[in-house]
Amino acid sequence: MRNRPQIDTDAHRWQKKNLFILLYLCLSVFICGRTALADDPKPKVAIFPLGGSATPEQREKVGFSLRAKLDREGTYEVIDGPTMTDLAGEQAFTFDTKLDVPDKLSKDEKADVIIWGELNKTNQGMALRVRVFDHRQLDPLPHAFEKAIRLPTDMRFVVEEILQTLEGIKAFEHPNEIAVQNDAVAEKLWATNPNLVTNGTFDADANWAGLLGPDKYTVKFSDALPNKDKVVIYRMPAAGEHPNNVLAMNLSKGTAESYGLACLGDAIKIEPKTRYRLSFRYKSDGPKLHVFVKGYTTGKNIKGETVERECYRRQVPPTGKTDGEWVTIIDEMNPQHSAFPVEILRVDLYTYLSPGVVMFDDITLKAVGAQNRVAKDAAIKPPASMPWKKD
Repeated sequence: MRNRPQIDTDAHRWQKKNLFILLYLCLSVFICGRTALADDPKPKVAIFPLGGSATPEQREKVGFSLRAKLDREGTYEVIDGPTMTDLAGEQAFTFDTKLDVPDKLSKDEKADVIIWGELNKTNQGMALRVRVFDHRQLDPLPHAFEKAIRLPTDMRFVVEEILQTLEGIKAFEHPNEIAVQNDAVAEKLWATNPNLVTNGTFDADANWAGLLGPDKYTVKFSDALPNKDKVVIYRMPAAGEHPNNVLAMNLSKGTAESYGLACLGDAIKIEPKTRYRLSFRYKSDGPKLHVFVKGYTTGKNIKGETVERECYRRQVPPTGKTDGEWVTIIDEMNPQHSAFPVEILRVDLYTYLSPGVVMFDDITLKAVGAQNRVAKDAAIKPPASMPWKKD
């Protein structure tokens, strides 16, 4: 058999080299393309300078808190404060500023989410009123939020409530709290200690107050679900001789997207340096749920009257609709403050964001042992002025 001649000319070597280069470039483009897809840019948020009657320093402090907390969370790219000041220019923003104004000003920055509004002085402290507009929503109407800031501790929680309405933002963890610790001692105490919540199963039409803006009223029995923006103790029909009583809250769209609807329980006296566990069942056909356990210290005001002042707040991680099912929530807390004794707790049932009906049942709070975390959170440092501190 004759041997085939070996072809090794310069032209042939150049052809093979070009083919190798072409394959290398194709592979590089493919890998870079996959990397680019994996590193899609974060959605951008524009937070405009707040207007209102509060001082410029107070307004900037709230704006900085919104930007800083959202930036640390990492889901969004937050446009920095100086850039936002330049974008705003001479435009003054208030709660009533129309959407087209901030939308036009933030167009060059290609902001996906826009936040604007005002911070006003009130007799009790300050009130934050903002609107949030998200271009990515199918029906991107601005959502309105109106929150009171009465104490220095309030600002962090108010800021978190607003930011947690953004898509993809999970519940903020607080450094002075930990999750449920299922140790043997805690489990034994949970099984044997008394429930400290008065009327946690809603057998009486007392001990719970419905709250909507400035309106406050004692929640009463009803054989029907509540009207819009009302709270009742609903005698829910059930199999058997006795109906099951539950607390029912009915949110309209307007209330869900602004104030939200709340129900506050009676005062619960607690012991110092004690850990507590909260449990409740709920069912929601739409509204988002925030439950707080608020702590208070007591003291004398300038009139000599004994008053409660909030100095602690545990935010139970927020949850949403339950698709017709009853869901049980369990959370723990170490009530404490760096300057004041936390003497009283109150359970605050708060719902917002989407209209619909929420029901609560079996609200339980028990002591489950000694505190297992000491608060070291700068957000709970004592205020500069403490006229109501106990002697």
